[in-house]
Amino acid sequence: MNRMKDRQNIRVALVAVVFAATAALPLSVGAQEVTYAANIAPIVQENCVRCHRQGTAAPMVLETYEQVRAFAPLIKLSVQTRTMPPGWYIDRTLGIQDFKNNPSLSDQEIEMIASWVDSGMAPGDLSQLPAPVQWQADHEYWQLEQDQSWGPPDMIITSPPFTVPANSGDQWWEPDAAVLDVLDTKLTEGRWIRAVETRPADSESGYVFHHANTSLRRADDDGQSGNGAGLSSAAVGKRTDMYPEDAGKLILPDDEIHFSMHLFPIGREVVDAQIQVGVWLYPQGEEPKYTTNDETSFNSGESRDLGLPRYTDLLIPPHGYQMLRGNFVLEQNARVHSIRGHMHLRGGYQMMEVIYPDGRREVINKIDWNHLWHTTHIYEDLARPLLPKGTVLIATSLLDNTADNPSNPDPDQWVVYNRRSAGEMAHIRFGMTWIPDEEFEQMVAERERRLKERDLLDAAEE
Repeated sequence: MNRMKDRQNIRVALVAVVFAATAALPLSVGAQEVTYAANIAPIVQENCVRCHRQGTAAPMVLETYEQVRAFAPLIKLSVQTRTMPPGWYIDRTLGIQDFKNNPSLSDQEIEMIASWVDSGMAPGDLSQLPAPVQWQADHEYWQLEQDQSWGPPDMIITSPPFTVPANSGDQWWEPDAAVLDVLDTKLTEGRWIRAVETRPADSESGYVFHHANTSLRRADDDGQSGNGAGLSSAAVGKRTDMYPEDAGKLILPDDEIHFSMHLFPIGREVVDAQIQVGVWLYPQGEEPKYTTNDETSFNSGESRDLGLPRYTDLLIPPHGYQMLRGNFVLEQNARVHSIRGHMHLRGGYQMMEVIYPDGRREVINKIDWNHLWHTTHIYEDLARPLLPKGTVLIATSLLDNTADNPSNPDPDQWVVYNRRSAGEMAHIRFGMTWIPDEEFEQMVAERERRLKERDLLDAAEE
């Protein structure tokens, strides 16, 4: 999303947080002195400064003691209400809670910040601050290279260029290209992908970037181009698509790649805006056990079942709500490794439930929507839902067009489906891998065995 809009929306969100509470939560930090240099600076540097520094969309810079002190009461309230760090909107009271990538502060870190603010914000010995981090711009680094220690991507796909006019409406650039024409290296045989990451190609491209998706298109037996599997998806807060350790996607030399890029004018012409998709491969000759479908969309609403165009039933009245629900029956066994919601500015919450073939009903997760940040919530291995074929998936989305929704630009409007943020969408993405019957039964049995072992170990340690 462009930075001007981000900055305005973040200010609105932070102001809402300030007025949402007026009293501090109870604290249990001990009486020892808490100082900025010894206790607070490491937390801020690790969790805040990636965004809150010069040259970013964040509304304030938090790189020095003076800067942090100036916003200390707001920081305290934001972490106590878990508005910051952003990006984690899983309802903590419902559904699965075991994830690999939860960026939330610990209770102890939150208490530490609150104690520091309440006790007068002592600086401590500022000569003992942690060494400053040399931050890189979004187009200068690969997150997977840093986080996974994999080294740089094995291949880089660069989109065809597009010039974004200085002043216009939203721009969609959706070209098709032969894979070999957009790769930075030769591809002479089929290779299996284990992860991809999307970034802007340069700083100017980053300013106009809203979101981007890519998919592979593969010729069928008759030589006709078909719709291949999705390859990558990126938006504010989401750069990576990382597949399970035993799964991947195949890319072939004669594949085509489809780009779907949403770009937004920023008041000056941006020539040759592009994205890059870094591709990490399995070792040559190695084939993963499963082909993953990865992110699979389940729309809320009944348009699909009625044979109507997408979101025909999405119509939100002024100052009102709409709840949409879609039902889907799995024709294959599925292992789910992630969940991600998608709505726009009128989003309220989304929930994914399942009804198993034996009649049991379970809430997998509820996502309290925030359009400022898009997160793929990645399940811990033992928490990945295992869904037998015949399971019914229920994708529910509540849309909020009232003045109480702080993201709502105009509650007086009727709202319909639109790809722009002023319109609405409502679908939930499950990261899915289809599992054959016999292997699925073995997977369920192994899961039960490992959970029993874990419970016994936990009981022994009590």
